[in-house]
Amino acid sequence: MAYNEDSSASGHDEPWIQWFCGLKGHEMFCEVERSYIEDGFNLYGLRACVSNFSDCLDLILDRIGPDDSDDSHLTQSACTLYGLIHARYIITAHGLDAMYNKYAAKEFGTCPLVQCAGQPVLPVGLKDEMGADAVKIFCPKCQCVYHPPPVRSRSSHHGGAGATGVDGAAFGTTFPHLFLMTFSNLVPDRLPADSAYVPRVFGFRVHMSARQRKSSSSSAAAGSSNSRTRGSIDNNRRLSFTRRNNEAVMKERQAAVGQDGTPALQSQDTANDSYQKGAMGENMSSAQANEETPIKDDDNVKARASKRKNEGDTSSMKSDGNGNVFLDKRRRKSDVNVNM
Repeated sequence: MAYNEDSSASGHDEPWIQWFCGLKGHEMFCEVERSYIEDGFNLYGLRACVSNFSDCLDLILDRIGPDDSDDSHLTQSACTLYGLIHARYIITAHGLDAMYNKYAAKEFGTCPLVQCAGQPVLPVGLKDEMGADAVKIFCPKCQCVYHPPPVRSRSSHHGGAGATGVDGAAFGTTFPHLFLMTFSNLVPDRLPADSAYVPRVFGFRVHMSARQRKSSSSSAAAGSSNSRTRGSIDNNRRLSFTRRNNEAVMKERQAAVGQDGTPALQSQDTANDSYQKGAMGENMSSAQANEETPIKDDDNVKARASKRKNEGDTSSMKSDGNGNVFLDKRRRKSDVNVNM
């Protein structure tokens, strides 16, 4: 929390809570009711977050005097404890009413965006854990989060830390949105879509390409050479494709025109049919030729035929039973077929 040795509590007669809220940079804090702090239910779970919890609570509730708390570490822990209590208090009914008065008085500041025209802002924390991030401001009109501007110092207090030292957990991530839901009459109209600032040079709008960083000349040259290489490759591909297409067309024309220059009248289907008929004719003629042409015997067949002939001649010698031998002139059918 925003506290250092220059903002020591020693020597002041006002209550500790008023002293804390009056420090430089603590204008966003509201004074938490004493009755809220004395209720132990509201402090549930905070004992583990702060060391010397009981002593810090006694210091916040003025149970011990400032002279009895010369330890700066104890004062720092008391500021941290008050910030955690404050984050819980500002989302209650009494806490929202207290923050409403500060919002109406623009004590939280105004939006730095020109289009918002001085729209009051609300404090917000980006994290609910203590020590994670500093407090920010939320604009209900442009719905954006900004760093808080430097706060003006109060004449009645000196020293202390600035707004950047205030922890965001002292306000939490819930407060500004719950505040606007509770007081819906404070919700402003959102910025129109055409309200964005348009950069111009001599009255002309700046093109998006002008905002891009210029690359080095070497990278630009490399990019241009790569583009030229890709272009030449594409041209070569197109030329090769055109050449192949022309060759295919010439082949089709040559197939459609005969050797003597007369166009072939048969279509592809007719040519296929004629080819099939010719093949069938050749098969039939070959079959007939096989039937009509006598089988030419090789040497083995002729040898077997001559052997059977000799055997037939031998078996043709017959006897009539009276001792007379004669030659039978009849031949076997197989011998006749073989000798043909």
